[in-house]
Amino acid sequence: MTDSFPQPERQEDVLANIRDARAELEASFAGLPEAVLDGPTTEGGWTIKDHLSHIAEWQRRALAVLDGKHMCEGFRIDQETFESFEDVHALNAYLYQRNRDRSLADVIEDFRATHEIVESRVTAMSDEDLQSELTAPGPVAARFPRAVDLVNFNIARHDRSHIGDIQQLAGL
Repeated sequence: MTDSFPQPERQEDVLANIRDARAELEASFAGLPEAVLDGPTTEGGWTIKDHLSHIAEWQRRALAVLDGKHMCEGFRIDQETFESFEDVHALNAYLYQRNRDRSLADVIEDFRATHEIVESRVTAMSDEDLQSELTAPGPVAARFPRAVDLVNFNIARHDRSHIGDIQQLAGL
């Protein structure tokens, strides 16, 4: 899995990577007024608030997979509903619809609380744990064979991948 984003292997470096990515993401919307956070939309209709909600959803998915559960549990949907989605875009559309009417305060609180859980989970992992094969049912292990691959991609890289859209919405 080649990527232009950092892919550390050791626990302390992985933890630093996810903390750095989160700090970069937080800085991209820090100090913006509520009207900007929950106002302008991208071509797909997403606000900054929607990006933050989306990131929290995918971090819950990563936590479920790290715990050996099917990723649908992280998304808080049943497996039948999960399997009905044609692709990731359909899943993201479903998650967007489910979260779009939540308050900005609720989304930001969830976004930060979910990340705190991620940090705690990675802090508790050893280098060996991070190198272990994922055992969760479903298609995740084919793309992310080891826990470290999932954490680097689905946490740190995913945070960073939304910064450009957020900056665009913020007019930066």
